[in-house]
Amino acid sequence: MWGSSFLIMKKALPTFTPVQIGALRIMSAGLVFLPLIISRRKEYPKEKTRYFVASGFLGYLLPAFLFALAGTKVNSSLIGTLNSATPLFVLIVGALFFQQIIRRSQVFGLILGFVGSIILILSVSKDGLSFNNPYALLVILSALMYGFNVNITGKYLSTINPVLLSAWTLCGVAVLAGITLFSTDFLSRINTHAINPLFLVILLGAINSGVAAIIFNYILQIASPVFASSVTYLIPVVATMMGFLDGEPISLNHYFGMSIILVGVYLINKK
Repeated sequence: MWGSSFLIMKKALPTFTPVQIGALRIMSAGLVFLPLIISRRKEYPKEKTRYFVASGFLGYLLPAFLFALAGTKVNSSLIGTLNSATPLFVLIVGALFFQQIIRRSQVFGLILGFVGSIILILSVSKDGLSFNNPYALLVILSALMYGFNVNITGKYLSTINPVLLSAWTLCGVAVLAGITLFSTDFLSRINTHAINPLFLVILLGAINSGVAAIIFNYILQIASPVFASSVTYLIPVVATMMGFLDGEPISLNHYFGMSIILVGVYLINKK
């Protein structure tokens, strides 16, 4: 799901602005959970509100805007590679602010996973990678936000049902996203040529943010924050496989990069 996000945003950018894409994405994700939010409203844990708000902003709303904005100036391959820094930030933030213990195998696994991501992306990109772009810092900032969000969710929200956790986290920011969206010229951009991009962004929110949030929160509850965030290492793998289905060749370098990533993920989860 997350591996296709950057491609979808790239296809929608000629029609909608980065702010509109980010806002529509989060609003669509919130609408998926609306019936559940209404039916289970009496079960809402008010004492967890500040953590829901923090998670909503750091894990969904702000990164949605930043990734869409970065997509206007940074190629998808570089975004995918930089996003693979998320587990590194999860580990660093966890150690500095959440008293998480760092194991040597985790550090080695994180480094391997990141190296594997770079090898894989270099194998995919025809022009190579160029980090000399200030917009790339937006992706790094998003990865840092993810680092805080994963630790906050893992420490303070781990006992909540993953479906309800996703619903309550997204509901508040979805309202803000909707207000932001309709304060722009979004409606005036809707025409026959905008139907496909509109559908793609709605799908991006409902599936890539909404449904994926449930799965991720479930993994976070049965594993560790660092292991759960290591899913970002698989994003370049998914992008590579999607490219293969679209007719792009796969070389030995691709298999080498994917193998290194999988070894890194194994070491991260090794007890």
